[in-house]
Amino acid sequence: MIKGIVYVSKAIVDFNSDDLKKLETFASDCNKQFGITGYLYFEKGFFLQYIEGDDAVVDVLMNNIKQDTRHTVLSYKNTTDIISRKFPAWYMRKLTKSSLIQINMENVLIDYMTDCNKKRSMELNSESVWRMVNKLSGFRKKI
Repeated sequence: MIKGIVYVSKAIVDFNSDDLKKLETFASDCNKQFGITGYLYFEKGFFLQYIEGDDAVVDVLMNNIKQDTRHTVLSYKNTTDIISRKFPAWYMRKLTKSSLIQINMENVLIDYMTDCNKKRSMELNSESVWRMVNKLSGFRKKI
């Protein structure tokens, strides 16, 4: 069964472009080994990440993410309603603001991350979260 998780976290340490590149490379290598795909977006001290893969493997990864002391998870949503992968070739694609501007999605992701920070809970609308993931999936070949 394929499971998907979207989470938002707030960085506790400063991440510069070199740190983000190292994180992307490390995550991509590990995810490829364990059959996980998805994307990572970092803006204004916040991460938004989507991961998908085998149910048990995604759970282990999410537990590792929650224990990472470089950030604090503010919100996450998960689903097991995935029939096929939304990002099959992205072992961990780091999205950039300029790539999201090309498809008019930069404000959607920023707004979601800001809402997570304000509410600091998992009470955000699940339907809008998965609509955001699906919309981004439709544009994956353009970014």
